[in-house]
Amino acid sequence: MTRAEHHNRKRLPYHQLAGLLCMLGIISQSGCMLNKWILNRTSLTAPAPVLSNEATVEEVVDHLNNERARVMGWSSSEVKIAVRGEGIVPRLNATISVESPRRLRLMATSLRGTEVDFGSNDDRFWFWSRQSEPSFVLTGSHESLRHQQQMPIPFPPEWLMEALGVVPIAPEGLRLEQDSKPGLARLISEAELQGHPVQRVMLVDLAQGQIIEHALFDANRNLIVKATMSGFKPTESGAVMPHQIELFLPETKTELALSIKQIDVNPTIPETRWQFQSPPDSRIVDLDQADAILR
Repeated sequence: MTRAEHHNRKRLPYHQLAGLLCMLGIISQSGCMLNKWILNRTSLTAPAPVLSNEATVEEVVDHLNNERARVMGWSSSEVKIAVRGEGIVPRLNATISVESPRRLRLMATSLRGTEVDFGSNDDRFWFWSRQSEPSFVLTGSHESLRHQQQMPIPFPPEWLMEALGVVPIAPEGLRLEQDSKPGLARLISEAELQGHPVQRVMLVDLAQGQIIEHALFDANRNLIVKATMSGFKPTESGAVMPHQIELFLPETKTELALSIKQIDVNPTIPETRWQFQSPPDSRIVDLDQADAILR
């Protein structure tokens, strides 16, 4: 084969070469147009921040309370609880019911039966755990809990009601601080828990317009309890609710991770839900009776 013949065999016919170049041009242009379309769609659909970084404390609290006004109560029977801490604790199924201003019921079960029953009604609160040895029920009026200092309970009911989004945030004494992370701010106030001064901190995601963390600190800035919220999704009612909640108790190194599948907002909850029956052979520790505490 001569050099000319070899050269001619490697060359594409002109019409094929032109077609290939045309195809490459179309693909390139289509790619550019596709990129522009994606960018345009992204810019059109990206939600604007609910609250600006320059929002005042009044604007933040007003927005949060307007959202909370839509949720007087909620419940779910599709809750999974993973417990991380000392000892072996099975993964639990749970039901949660909440109703403003003080009604709360969390019941967690395993193959053994009920493992935890924690709640409160208009007058009293209670806490029972299968793992407690000896078995006892801690109970008392909300007033006694507010003032007594000898028997701390895992999760203060009033704080939990606020963390679970069914009571308004009191604006008195609140101050707003920008967090070190952009787009986050902290609502901070001083309060009292069981006769002790505490600091209440709520971490707000300004873009979402949602509280993503509730925390209580003692007078020495030690963490007492923390609730972290994530997985915000709209419910059938239109209210946006967190579907992942993590509760952390540093003192006992215990963490509860709650995964909520379905949330019913403002349901009709039977009155019996807020009535607690003490398990047999469980000692009653009533905070309204000082001798029961000291015995």
